[in-house]
Amino acid sequence: MPTTSPQSRAAGAPRQAWRPLQRSTRVAILGALLATLFYQAFLLDPQYRGPTWLWTAMLLAEGLTALHAIGTWWTILAHDNRDESADVTVARHQLRAGGRMPVIDVFITAYGEDPQLVRTTLRAARDVVLPHRTWVLDDGDSDVLQAICAEERVGYLRREGGRHAKAGNVNAALARTTGEYVVILDADHVPEPNFLLQILPHFDDPAVAFVQSPQSYTNQANLVSTGSSEAQRIFYELVCPGKNHFNAAFCVGTNVMFRRAALNEIGGIATGSNSEDIWTSLELHRRGWKSIYVPHVLARGLAPVDVTSYLKQQLRWSSGGFEVLLRGRLFRRGGGLTIDQRLQYLFVGTHYLLSLAMITFMLFPALYLLFALSPIRADGLTWAAHYLPFQAMVLLVTWLQSGGFKGSAIVASIGAAPVHARAFWATLRRRPAKWSATNQAGAGTRSLWVVMPQVALLLLNVTGIVAGLVVMADPAPTWLSVAWATMIVLILGRMIVESVTGGQEPPPAPADRPATGVPSEPAGVPVIASAG
Repeated sequence: MPTTSPQSRAAGAPRQAWRPLQRSTRVAILGALLATLFYQAFLLDPQYRGPTWLWTAMLLAEGLTALHAIGTWWTILAHDNRDESADVTVARHQLRAGGRMPVIDVFITAYGEDPQLVRTTLRAARDVVLPHRTWVLDDGDSDVLQAICAEERVGYLRREGGRHAKAGNVNAALARTTGEYVVILDADHVPEPNFLLQILPHFDDPAVAFVQSPQSYTNQANLVSTGSSEAQRIFYELVCPGKNHFNAAFCVGTNVMFRRAALNEIGGIATGSNSEDIWTSLELHRRGWKSIYVPHVLARGLAPVDVTSYLKQQLRWSSGGFEVLLRGRLFRRGGGLTIDQRLQYLFVGTHYLLSLAMITFMLFPALYLLFALSPIRADGLTWAAHYLPFQAMVLLVTWLQSGGFKGSAIVASIGAAPVHARAFWATLRRRPAKWSATNQAGAGTRSLWVVMPQVALLLLNVTGIVAGLVVMADPAPTWLSVAWATMIVLILGRMIVESVTGGQEPPPAPADRPATGVPSEPAGVPVIASAG
């Protein structure tokens, strides 16, 4: 179990979204580095080189995998388990004692979600401890939601046109509000009563531009929701604490508080991108602002509930990562970033590039079984002796530091690879992916069409398995390729079945919790407004 500080053991303290760096993890990372060098030396050995074009493809794919793995391990090792500073603790005690309170605006962005889901979130946001003003920013122009806001006594803002999607929605609200600090919540992310009390004290440092807390999902009912929840947990527990060490924690679009002065300096939330959150973070870091990652779960939301919603989300996220990688000019001289920050933003893009490597790996078994083409000229035992230690150590590091992980995360990750490849191609052609809210009303669709690339890869590997078993030219590499292809078929097949059947029915929206804490001051009396 992770250790906790006395503050976090206090009654009512939020659940921490990190694990102290385990000593066993440090040892495993050292072993993983040695296994990586051992495998890469094998790939580069000329005596094992297959056809040049195929060997080059494998070398690029394996090199990318090794590069990103090393970058991830470096980030994990940077996590130093420090408690928050004494200044932050003192500032929190002063707030509890009734010290000076700045004006805070809490924005809930909405775009077609179920009005009752939004009601749950706005009630929780309205009742968060410490005085503030709560606003629903409705890009869906819902009269039902407007009536709910009036009933619940929170502000309601809508605008015309919907330009620049969520970023434009937030910027329009910034122009019509005056809070010194601004909280952004997605419509399905329900904040805890102590959200502001945990976040606001970090702004005692005037150089802090924003403070980000983790995303945590409550609806783990099927493959998609469970897999995406697990992937998020691993990211926030393993990666984010290390990024925070390098002042490279970035905004994820929800559960975040900004200093308005910092946003004003860069002209508001960044627009013209599929991931406005990371571009906003990048611009702030370039100008010397600090970011803080608070490793406490302070809001809980909903994961995608079907494959279509999940793949749309992945298309948008990966497009943003590729935009930073290809057009972020991360290594331009005088760009304002430290070398650590440049590398941390680079790893955002290489994370999604791993999907291109995965697709390459999914083609290799079929190429051998159907055409006797192999990137490596070595018997199966020799290859396995070099590859398996590398792969095992990669998984072991994640397992040790995260306390284990679920297979659904692997299925969801590999199943999204074709969508990431599509996003990469679109980014190269400067064609942005269309933005879509993850949990809009009416989600839960079933579709075969959205997984047609996965179907094609599955059929290719099934054909290879049949051909390999029939011909059986060389038993050892044939059985190895059949085993690899079978694993691919099982993973892709599970994703396809989930898309066609829809899995289990999505659970209802999170239940209302009793109102606790201090409601907003009279400044939070609703203002129903619309642009125009």
